[in-house]
Parts: sequence; C-alpha cells; structure tokens
Amino acid sequence: MSRELDSSNTPLPESQRRLLLALGLATFMVSLDARVVAPLLPAIARDFRISIARAGYVVSGYLLPYGLFQLAYGPLADRFGKVRVSVCAMVAFSVGTAFCGAFESFANVLLLRALTGAAAAALIPLTIAYIGDTVPYARRQAALAMLMASSGAAQALSVSVGGSIAAVLSWRAIFPILGVLSCAVTLWLLLNAKHEQRAAVSRRRPRYRDALRSPLLPILGLVAFEGFLYMGGFPYLSGLLERRFGLGPLHIGLLLGLAGFSQLVTARALPRLLRRASEQELLAVGGGLMSVAYLVSAAAGRFLWVGVGCVLIGAGFSLCHSTIQTRATEAFPEGRGSSLALFAFSLFLGSALGSVAFGATLERVGYGVTFAGAGILLLVFTGLALHALGRSPAVRVD
Repeated sequence: MSRELDSSNTPLPESQRRLLLALGLATFMVSLDARVVAPLLPAIARDFRISIARAGYVVSGYLLPYGLFQLAYGPLADRFGKVRVSVCAMVAFSVGTAFCGAFESFANVLLLRALTGAAAAALIPLTIAYIGDTVPYARRQAALAMLMASSGAAQALSVSVGGSIAAVLSWRAIFPILGVLSCAVTLWLLLNAKHEQRAAVSRRRPRYRDALRSPLLPILGLVAFEGFLYMGGFPYLSGLLERRFGLGPLHIGLLLGLAGFSQLVTARALPRLLRRASEQELLAVGGGLMSVAYLVSAAAGRFLWVGVGCVLIGAGFSLCHSTIQTRATEAFPEGRGSSLALFAFSLFLGSALGSVAFGATLERVGYGVTFAGAGILLLVFTGLALHALGRSPAVRVD
C-alpha cells in the first residue's frame, strides 16, 4: 500500500517538492529530446538522401524501444524505488543523447536513437507513478497537469529552438547541447534522490498479469489509440508544411512549437477547469479539439491554418491525456510502477506504430487525405474514451 497524503489540503514537504521539481526537469529533458526531431525530418531526409517517410524511422526508432523498455523499468521501480531507477536511466540517457548526431551513417543514428529511447523510457512513467504514490487523487490531475506543462514547454522549446539551430548550424548540433544540459539535470536529481519516500518502494512484486486483470486494461487500449493518432501523426505536419507551403526548418519549428505552448497554457489552467468541468467533459472537449486540428490542417490553404491546428491539438491533448493518465494512476495502486509502465508502453507502442502507418499512408494518398482520416478517427477515439471511462464518477477539486 502506498503512503499517500491523507488530506488534499496538506502541503507536500519541502524536500518532496524539490524532488518532484528535479523529476520534472528530468522529464522536461526527455520530452525535449523526443520532440526535437519533429521539425528536423526534412533536413535529415536531405542529409541522408532518403524519403521523409524513411527519415520518420528516427521517430519510430526512438518511440518503439521507449515503449518496450517500460516493461523492464516498472518491476524494477516497484522493487528498488522509482527515483533510484530514474537516476540510473538519466545517466545513460545523457550520454546517449550527446552522441546522437556524431554518426555519418543513417543506420548508426537510428541505433543510437533507439538506445537513447530505451534509457529515456524510465523517466515519465516513473515520475507519474511517484506522483501517484505521494499526491492524493483530488489533487493528482492538477499535479500531473504540471508535469504535462513541463512536457508542453519542452515541445514548444524543442521544435522552435531545434528548427532554429538546424537552420543556422545543422540538425546534428542539437544533440550535444541537449546531452550537456541533461548531465546537469542528472546531477541535481542525484542530489535530491535521497529524499525519496520509502513508502514509494514496494516490498511486493506486482505482476503484469495482475495489472491486466484490473480496470487498467481498457485504459491501455485507449492510450495506445491516442498515441497512434497524436504522437504518431504530429511529426508529419513538418512534411506537410514543407511540401505544401515550402517552409524551412525555422518556420516549421515555430509553427509546431505552438502545440507545445498551447499544451503548456492548458495544463496551467487545468486546476481551475477541474473545478467547473467533469472528467467526461474534459475528454469530450479534448478529443474534439484534436479532431478539428487534423481536419483544419488537412484542408489548410495557408500555413497559418496549420498553426491554428497546432494550437488546437496541443490544448486538446492536454485535456484528454491528463484525464486518462489520472485514471491510470488509480487502476492498480498496489503496483503503480508496473501499471504506469504498461500505460507508457501502450502509449509509445501506439505512437511508434502510428509513425510508421502515417508515413506509409501519406506516401500513397498524400497529406490531405491522411490527416483528414486521422481527424475522423479521433472522433471515434473520443467516443470510445467517453464510453470506457464514463461510468466512474468524476473527481472535482474543491
């Protein structure tokens, strides 16, 4: 049994707030690294003289091991501690990131991105699980929203700054910079790791089979579908902007960065929204906004409409994903490390498959039809999410 705070009004100890901030910065760096590739796909394709669909393997090659390795980190975290495992993973992530742009072979770049993704896999799900262990449910979605705000800020910064560096220097110059910053964050996390609450380390060894028999199973299906459509498709908006409007990495990065900025603003507003809206209402609005975003982008006659789509999809994802994520933290509380590992595994497996599917589809039918179809599928996803999660009572913050 995890030792959650008994009252939603009880403040967290200062040491725990520092530790959560350190974990938040670590997840910021992981999100920065994962999303920095989105505006770089056209530049990578030109550098290696390959199609943009093949360049998209850099995305799926990172996301697939990212998802697969969740299955290793979950049980390790439940046994040895979520923060301790996160520190070890950050060390490997920092070193791997620093060398990602050092190879002249596309196959070697793919290999190192895969290894980096495998190391990065620990941070976000274990941070979510640690929040689940230490923050009561009534305050948890707001806490998770702040984690999503960190991710949104990383997305906004990575795609804009990444595009700028690629335009001025090279896409290869981005990774050593991220590696050095990640090393600094790793040192701070190590200094604060001693404050990990002992109750977050479970003496039991929860099994994945037990988690799959819990209410977690439909949530895993939903988050895989969400990852397929959102994280699998979003990077290819860079290809749409280059192909349809002839934009370069700088302008592509600035436009895609609007999604991260919108996600950040929405996440900051979530505590207030939770006082006025139910979880089901947040799901409906969030899924609807993501659907409209893809439909607008598919029909865009001017690149500014794709920017509008980026704003909508960032806000929609923040509303929708935070709700599903919060439910996941309570689906199997006796083994949160394992259950959140399965959650992240499902999200990034869906994302990796989505990246491959979007790349193959757009080569056959073009960007317009591909994103229009994805917009329709997001409406289907929203209906399924409302049906699957709508039976439980909404949690409001008083």
